[in-house]
Amino acid sequence: MSRAPVERLTTEVLVIGSGAGGAVTAATLADAGFSVLLTEEGPAVDTSKLATHTPKAMRLLYRNGGLSPILGASNIAFAEGRCLGGSTEVNSAFWHRIPPETAERWRQEFQIDELSSDGLLRLYEELEAALEIRRLDETNQPGSSEILRRGADRLGWKVVQVPRAQAGDLAGSQFAPGAKRSMSRTFIPRAVRAGARVLADCRIMRLHHKNGRVTGAAGRILTEDGPVPLEIQADWVVLSAGAIQTPVLLRASWIKRNIGNSLRIHPMLKMAALYDEDLDSHRAPLPIYQVKEFWPEITIGGSVFTPGFLAMTLSDNWNRTQHAMRDWRRMALYHAACRGTSLGTVRCFPINNEAVVRYTLSERDRMHLTLGIARLGEALFAAGARKLYPGLRRPVEINTVEECRRMAENPLPLADMSVSTVHVFSSCPMGEDRERCAVDSFGQVHGFQNLRIADASIIPDSPGVNPQGTTMALALRNARHFISTIR
Repeated sequence: MSRAPVERLTTEVLVIGSGAGGAVTAATLADAGFSVLLTEEGPAVDTSKLATHTPKAMRLLYRNGGLSPILGASNIAFAEGRCLGGSTEVNSAFWHRIPPETAERWRQEFQIDELSSDGLLRLYEELEAALEIRRLDETNQPGSSEILRRGADRLGWKVVQVPRAQAGDLAGSQFAPGAKRSMSRTFIPRAVRAGARVLADCRIMRLHHKNGRVTGAAGRILTEDGPVPLEIQADWVVLSAGAIQTPVLLRASWIKRNIGNSLRIHPMLKMAALYDEDLDSHRAPLPIYQVKEFWPEITIGGSVFTPGFLAMTLSDNWNRTQHAMRDWRRMALYHAACRGTSLGTVRCFPINNEAVVRYTLSERDRMHLTLGIARLGEALFAAGARKLYPGLRRPVEINTVEECRRMAENPLPLADMSVSTVHVFSSCPMGEDRERCAVDSFGQVHGFQNLRIADASIIPDSPGVNPQGTTMALALRNARHFISTIR
């Protein structure tokens, strides 16, 4: 059987990965006149015709159908986008800025040059204008959102509305077809208008390098006739494949110093709440409020709701909880998340270059998740919940607020927690401290002249909020610094 001919391409800048960091980088460099090739491992899917929380979307838009494991003393379910636009196509469209004290802490601890809260603020504002970040009129909020705010208000807890990158009616679901102001609808079209080429269904598997310089990349592109080998020659390479896939590619290419040794996550527990009235949470946007009373260590908020997602939350005790599905229209889903304090690892399985991710919850993580799920229960009961079904193997259900308060007295066993996450970062942290950092203050890999990273992996440590806004701000900052040094 003859081997398929190798497709060969050349470009000034190769950007690998089309999510929040890659799309911003590609658009910024293309606008500046660079020849840019943007590659994406996953398919190009028209999300204007697809609700992004359906089973079909899970198959098309997510890696492994949305079921990627993080291994540890208690395994963690991880959902990662794998499509043109990356995880911006499937996430909640929520937008957060990091507070000034976080930027200052990163600057000092990681020795990051020219990082300031004022500079980040200007970048956030620019990106917010481009994405049309907005808040919902509080007179028009859905029932599941009103529940969380009502419960927090009755307890005297601080609660905030989270703005969103959402087109059209903010009272509608951000998972509706075409609702998100994602990368495939904003920065990728902008990059293409500026002359960038986009290659979806293209997996880069190795970087060629010698003496601190990357000369190109090898991979394959999926065609109707099957996979075709691909070689790309580039003057500069920017990795934007995300906090898992970027270190996998680097380690597969024998680039390992401080790569994949410091993964951070926001571990999360979910809870289903039953109310007297119909909520029809499947038609509403994800609850727009978050409880910040216990931030930065603990955040309480809403979770996407469909009958399928409810069944997943109940699945650990299905024999004893499946009856609750009869009342799904009177239910909503919420979460308690914490600012993870452990360090995880990302490794490359040698046979197929697939990611092997490990993270074990620390005792502090366990304590914060216990407190978070207990406080969440208090808020939901304060808002009138009849019964709660936590994402725990024990207890199966919670019927009184006193049970929540007793739960908070002792950390739950890891074995009882059904933990998940959608936020991963810090696997290749930025800074001038070469003992712990993979890239310099502007994303250039230490020891390399023409290799950069522009995704959530360079965020120094856990930001305590959704990382998309900060990933985009750092990508814009670093792309402009690159332009200033080259031209």
